Amino acid sequence: MLSIAGLLIAPGLMWGWLFYRLHRYQRASLRRLAALFVGGMCCGLIALLLNHSVEKYTLFWPGAEETFLWMDQDWPLYKAGFWMLVGFNEETAKLLVLLLLSFPTRHLREPFDGILHGAVVALGFATLENGFYLQQYGVGVVATRTVVTLPAHAFMSVPLGYFVAKARLSQLQGADAAAVTRLLLGGWLIAAVLHGTYDLLLSFGFSKWAYAQIALMGLFSLWLGVSNWRHSAYLPSLHKSQPSNRWLAFLLGSRS
Repeated sequence: MLSIAGLLIAPGLMWGWLFYRLHRYQRASLRRLAALFVGGMCCGLIALLLNHSVEKYTLFWPGAEETFLWMDQDWPLYKAGFWMLVGFNEETAKLLVLLLLSFPTRHLREPFDGILHGAVVALGFATLENGFYLQQYGVGVVATRTVVTLPAHAFMSVPLGYFVAKARLSQLQGADAAAVTRLLLGGWLIAAVLHGTYDLLLSFGFSKWAYAQIALMGLFSLWLGVSNWRHSAYLPSLHKSQPSNRWLAFLLGSRS
């Protein structure tokens, strides 16, 4: 039992540790990150309920045969809609966790805090998913998901966490409710479209395109992180950085 639990939780913790280490110039609360990780696991149950509701009470379901013609080819209309809605449902569940456990707190001090929080929630979510896949398909699928799906979930939710942090900082600076809401909805929409597109590509068998999307999302996440490192008020002087931080200094360049 313990070995199974370790198999499920260890990959998510490993990826979370990598995001945490990227943020180590400013100490993040491990207790807060643990709460976000568990919250991400809990929001998986919310997403499961939303996906089930879509499948049961709408025309959208995975095996739907109704088609539409595009580029001289028939495409399953309601099947495609279902997989896009899965992305919207799951990112909605993640947003709820961030709004409850991250947005109202003092832990969103800069945009990269949001990036870290969004990634940790997503990794908790993907960890719960691993439990379902382990039960249905065995250890081999979990191993593949550790390398592919866990980072994909984190990269999808990086824009979500980023805009949640931007919304919180805007609120603290006196922005009105409409501006804050626009930022929250913008981050949610970007994450939902990325997630839905990834699920859609996999559902139609376009695995190479899905993997290419993961790579692009990873590059975008790296760019977003580095651009925020450069403007961080908490970044220590690069001239005094420890040897283990020199790779970060190389990425960022010198600061005056």
